[in-house]
Amino acid sequence: MKKLLYIGWIGFNNLGDELLWHIFRDKCKEYLNEDQIEIIPSVPGTDMKNVEQYDAVILGGGSLLLPGYLQILQNALHKGKSVMIWGSGIDWIEKKNLDLLMNDQLLSMEQNFKQKDIEVLDEVIEKALFVGVRGPLTKKAIEIMLGSEKVNKIQIIGDPGLLLEEPDPNKLQTKEKLIGINWGTTFNRLYGGNESLVEKQLVEAAKKLIESGYKIMIYSVWGDDRPHCERLFEKINVPESVILDKNLYTEQQLIEKLSKCTATINFKLHANYLSFAANVPAIALGYRFKIFDNAASLGLEQLVVSTDSQQLTKEILERIEIIENSGEEILEQYQSSKKKYQPLLESLFTKNFLA
Repeated sequence: MKKLLYIGWIGFNNLGDELLWHIFRDKCKEYLNEDQIEIIPSVPGTDMKNVEQYDAVILGGGSLLLPGYLQILQNALHKGKSVMIWGSGIDWIEKKNLDLLMNDQLLSMEQNFKQKDIEVLDEVIEKALFVGVRGPLTKKAIEIMLGSEKVNKIQIIGDPGLLLEEPDPNKLQTKEKLIGINWGTTFNRLYGGNESLVEKQLVEAAKKLIESGYKIMIYSVWGDDRPHCERLFEKINVPESVILDKNLYTEQQLIEKLSKCTATINFKLHANYLSFAANVPAIALGYRFKIFDNAASLGLEQLVVSTDSQQLTKEILERIEIIENSGEEILEQYQSSKKKYQPLLESLFTKNFLA
């Protein structure tokens, strides 16, 4: 029996991270012999420092290319264990550095990775069996640290959220003139540094959408976000046109709920994937680096609104207009990206890296 440690930010009831774990688990069942492997998820209490007990360590989906997790992978390599990186990404890069990176002008990643961290990253990339990262900005950031010759091994494989199962067409709801809004908190750790200002502009956008004939459905993907959704509902203050859904759903339940929307506006990253799985174009609030990295991987950069924008209301309404005019083309672009990345994401399972 081979023991696999799957590392993710799981066990905290955050639907985005939980669905990534569920996808990994389900793909293992689909492609691997269940009698020959045991998968241990890194829920709270799992000993990730004592890797002797595992045969392989997989750094899963999420923004996990961080010094602490990389040290766990390095430790596993030193103990002779197989190491794989599956759709992880970098995050926490400041907005000014993101802008420099996107214009090929960023010269150093020292604000996020010290020299000793870069040395760990270098060894992990060199010795890992499989290195698949979430998006092109993550790969570009690694290239700044390690040099172009070291990144040849790195594949951009997209976010594992692309493998979300699309629902039974019979369970999809009839489309309504309805905008889904996913709101929550990052405890003010967002571009612009002012969550309350983002919320104020989101309230204005919602009111203008209601004036133009839309209804609003507010939903969350993490329990800690519910009070923030309640406050958003109260501030919009048009109860006859706003649904406040306080439930926390499974991924399949939420996909079915979202299927009746015309579009969604999402704070949390994986709410966008749930929306697209429901065949609903998604506008992403660009609150950290990972949102931009993700959009770049999908070719949907035009649907991101940065949370440091002073015209966030206007920019949201412009994106709604883009969706009204080009919704089918947006969905086709998403499906094209999914078709491109699906075999790359599944190659971890199909090419015997885990067997």
